[in-house]
Amino acid sequence: GVSAGGLQASGHLRVTAPAGFGRRHVAPLVPDFLARHPEVTVSLNLTDRVVDLAAEGFDCGVRVGDLPDSSLVSLRLADNRRLCVATPEYLRRHGIPQHPHDLARFDCLTLSSDASQTRGWAFSVPAASGGGREIVHLRPGGPLDCSDGQVLHEWCLGGQGIAWRSTWEVEADIRAGRLVSVLDDFAAPPNGIYALFPQRRHLALRVRLWIDFLKHEYGRAEYWAGR
Repeated sequence: GVSAGGLQASGHLRVTAPAGFGRRHVAPLVPDFLARHPEVTVSLNLTDRVVDLAAEGFDCGVRVGDLPDSSLVSLRLADNRRLCVATPEYLRRHGIPQHPHDLARFDCLTLSSDASQTRGWAFSVPAASGGGREIVHLRPGGPLDCSDGQVLHEWCLGGQGIAWRSTWEVEADIRAGRLVSVLDDFAAPPNGIYALFPQRRHLALRVRLWIDFLKHEYGRAEYWAGR
């Protein structure tokens, strides 16, 4: 593979990522990376628990969402927006919410145990004081909730209600017309998709090349459209 200064990257690369995001947006890229860098071996760990990178010997972690303060070095790979989505058929039957507070009248599919959404669904609304906008967190409800985001996504595709999902998960469905986003005018500002690594003065070449590779792939608009 072509690499920095003609050096051949080698050695073992240990990467961790959240389960849902990792299945869809990390695992499929690993073979492409290996094809470019055949002297590298890769271990991919997918888990939704917060991994201690240094203590557990990982070279790189991928995280989605707001980053906690930490001693880790972070690099933003891409923006991640969250949208309210439902099937066209669900919206034909039930109508389209015009304001976040309308969600109280709809079946909302919520995560029952996920630290990232404990504050509820975030929306940007005109500030009560008159100028600018403010973020509000709502806790809509409905007959179904689940601890697994992928199940919520499947229920949503099955017409069971409105879900608040990340663009990394639903962008391809929206482009294909399987899901429609609503309340776009109230979408909160994006959070990010990040590469994290333990404090080290010199990153191994294989780690630098892996991060460059992810940044390049995620930087292509057509990448997100196709998955």
